Amino acid sequence: MNLYPATSFIRHLLSARSAAGYGVHSPFVFDFLTNVVKGKSDGHVILKVERLRQEMLADRRILRITDLGVGSSGRTGQERSIHDIASTAPLPARQASLLSRIAASLRGGNSGIILELGTSLGISTLALSLAAPERRVVTIEGCPELAGIARQNLLRHGALNAEVINMEFGAALDQLKREGRNVSLAFIDGNHRGEALGEYARSIRAAGEEMIIVADDIHLNRGMYSAWSSLATPGAGGMNGGDRQPQAVALSSASPGLAPATIETFRFGILLCFRSLTPGRYRIRY
Repeated sequence: MNLYPATSFIRHLLSARSAAGYGVHSPFVFDFLTNVVKGKSDGHVILKVERLRQEMLADRRILRITDLGVGSSGRTGQERSIHDIASTAPLPARQASLLSRIAASLRGGNSGIILELGTSLGISTLALSLAAPERRVVTIEGCPELAGIARQNLLRHGALNAEVINMEFGAALDQLKREGRNVSLAFIDGNHRGEALGEYARSIRAAGEEMIIVADDIHLNRGMYSAWSSLATPGAGGMNGGDRQPQAVALSSASPGLAPATIETFRFGILLCFRSLTPGRYRIRY
């Protein structure tokens, strides 16, 4: 039995602060906390996202899954029902709502794409696409059958700005680099190994000057949290840092990290990569 998520959750709860923005010195982070994290989602978007979730929960079709994520080594042939996948894999409603608000908050001057690693059934993709209809959303899924279902779902629910690519994450990132695509928002939700999270985040960070990177399930296992700690707090633990905790204090603007400011929730790790941003590391109760 994996007890790590429960113990990590408790540690986070004991050290996190309110998401209301009290004590935050960065104007940008204060605005992000009060108007995005604690903001109100577009009801039309959330209605469509939850409608798709209910459709998938009622779908008993069986898919042959190609699993390229943690512990799989590229296994093929595992059969799962869409209902089972919808019960366990998609982003929960609360986090899907937050993700949609992050997408809607993107600065108009940055024309980069929204990138998602881990499409699954397309539920979180739909939240991204409908919340930012003026953006191009590129989502990567390693399983051919899941990619096909996601394409159908997105088309049926009007996400015409979304492109589903069936490819391994690393290969897809290399392709996007060759194409010169800039990224304004990235959501990493797949291959839950710490070293993979670090590789993907660093590769994405090189795809634009200003962006937001959201990593899902950072408290899922020790490797994921160590990777997040390395990304959020350079020099304070790293990949072999175990359970050393990043502190909610400002770092020097000369810090070599991926982002001057980071926000850690119960589930997400958020890297805020913008110029002239007051450095800081924040844990919040969300």
